[in-house]
Amino acid sequence: MRIEIESLALGGYGLGRWEGKVVFVPYGVPGDVLEVEITEDHRDYAFGRILKIEEPSPHRVSPPCPVFGRCGGCQWLHMDYSLQLEAKELLVKRELRKFLEKDALQPIVPSDPHMEYRTRAKLRVAKGQIGFYQEKSHQVVALGHCPVMTSNMNKALLVLYHRLKDLRRVGEIDLFSRGDEETLLVSMKSRERLGAIHDLFHALKKETESRVGLRVLWKGKVSHLGPKTMEEKILGHGILVGHDTFFQNNRFLRDKLAAVVLEQAKPWLEGPVLELYAGAGTFTVPLVKEGARVTAVEGHIPSARLLKENLPPEAEVMEASCEKALEKLKDRSFSLVILDPPRTGCTPPVRQAIGDLSPQAILYVSCNPATMARDMAQWKEKGYRLTFLQPLDMFPHTGHIEVVGVMAKEGPEG
Repeated sequence: MRIEIESLALGGYGLGRWEGKVVFVPYGVPGDVLEVEITEDHRDYAFGRILKIEEPSPHRVSPPCPVFGRCGGCQWLHMDYSLQLEAKELLVKRELRKFLEKDALQPIVPSDPHMEYRTRAKLRVAKGQIGFYQEKSHQVVALGHCPVMTSNMNKALLVLYHRLKDLRRVGEIDLFSRGDEETLLVSMKSRERLGAIHDLFHALKKETESRVGLRVLWKGKVSHLGPKTMEEKILGHGILVGHDTFFQNNRFLRDKLAAVVLEQAKPWLEGPVLELYAGAGTFTVPLVKEGARVTAVEGHIPSARLLKENLPPEAEVMEASCEKALEKLKDRSFSLVILDPPRTGCTPPVRQAIGDLSPQAILYVSCNPATMARDMAQWKEKGYRLTFLQPLDMFPHTGHIEVVGVMAKEGPEG
């Protein structure tokens, strides 16, 4: 069938129509005229794949990656960056249109630069290949260089390829670079002890020109050489992060994201603040430095322990799931709740508990506007309205977008 791509959808798909039915097409670009084959047909929509580009969109560019289209890492590397930003702004507006107040939506913040921004990657090893999984598959796509990873991560990738014979029993490799590339944490999962760990460690240090922390997990045991943590900076404040710590992936937008959260939180900082899914303290540390009285909740043990190290002793940290923490906190009062949940959003008990706490405002950081909208719907019923919405392009060349939203029940003076 012949269709024209009209727009872009969440997840990175091009969106076209055939006889009134929506057709989602991977790697379609708005303005493309395509010959498409249907791969999955449903009553109201279908998925297709490109057989032929009959008329390319003027926004289509040559992707700077030889495995683009097979590797599942990027979906939009074949379209110009200005169109990506425009599309993401529209996606946010579309997903959250039921909540948008006048002037709430701010212009998207671009990533500058938008290449070599990514400081973390989970690589897979299989059949003598190292790379990312193919889209919707467990097949590894061999990767020699990734244009969105930092330079020292790409250098480490070459070292790993040169030593593949030593990695025969390794299945997964996690690379985690400091933003300035001064330090690189490398973690591997292996089915046996790695005999060449010292040679690999010294090769990684030499070739990446970084301090290297190398960890190998095997049969419930751990081998470790070099540092176990590294210090990152958020708004000038030091934050210790480790192999297992979640940390914002875009080194060029981390400060901007934290600054937006801090600025939007300020009207409510005179009262107690509850932060859920606090991680190692990306937002907690700047908030505490600003003088806020924060109760920070983190259920991931390695992150919670680093969070305690990153905060002064008097700061309140709860090492518990958000569900358990909220049950303990149900009789306390908070002026502001800040949350940065995973892509799946809040669980129903967390949504309910936040509403029951009845804070003056809820500040939500999300990497999925669809689950953000689902969660916000419950709070809207309790009288909250969306007063501020800031998209940031934390994930260039993918269909993903970061959003900071503020739902307020009443003004800070009310």
